[in-house]
Amino acid sequence: MHQATERVYEALLRKEIKCRIRETDKTSLVEVTFNGKTFPTATFFFISNSEGNDVAIRAVNVVKFPQERLGKLLEACNDVNRRYRFVKFVVDAKNYAVNIEMDIPSRCEDVGEVAGELLVRAVSVLDAIYPQLMQAAWA
Repeated sequence: MHQATERVYEALLRKEIKCRIRETDKTSLVEVTFNGKTFPTATFFFISNSEGNDVAIRAVNVVKFPQERLGKLLEACNDVNRRYRFVKFVVDAKNYAVNIEMDIPSRCEDVGEVAGELLVRAVSVLDAIYPQLMQAAWA
């Protein structure tokens, strides 16, 4: 297990956030699933593939949408990305889904605490903008 994975896992457990660790040969990650006030479920992955504190935070398929709504979701994500810092909403044009991407710099001294704070921010922002993304997907 990579050092950053262990630090993220321990920090989330201290905050009483249920999580689990998954590992492959080159990567280890912490997985956290949240139910929001406005969104049904989002699973966040804290991915580490080196011994430093470099951590990629991802949540995939936060919103699924029909192919013909691709343009509307691109517009909605651009609007959201202009209004919110730290959390980036990305359209996956192959799978017709909106994903969340965040990164923790490798020189971060307390990667676990930063991961916990970014998780709270991501959930808060997703709660705020989820209705807008759903309207773009289906209205």
